[in-house]
Amino acid sequence: MSEENKVTIDGEEYSFEGLAVETQANIARVNELRREVSALQIQVNERQALLQMYIKAISDSVKAVDDEEDEAVVQ
Repeated sequence: MSEENKVTIDGEEYSFEGLAVETQANIARVNELRREVSALQIQVNERQALLQMYIKAISDSVKAVDDEEDEAVVQ
């Protein structure tokens, strides 16, 4: 017994093979775009984390210089 590919469109279930070729192509493209969006979202999240790391490194480097200057003044 083979399982038929089913798709749900607007709450209705359809046999994928029974749909027009253009509709099948559109479904395939939607699935591809969803994968791309997901991959891009991962990239955005990674870039945001990197951005925060660089911002922190900049802030830490300035604080380190300020701390060194404060120590020099105290001595």
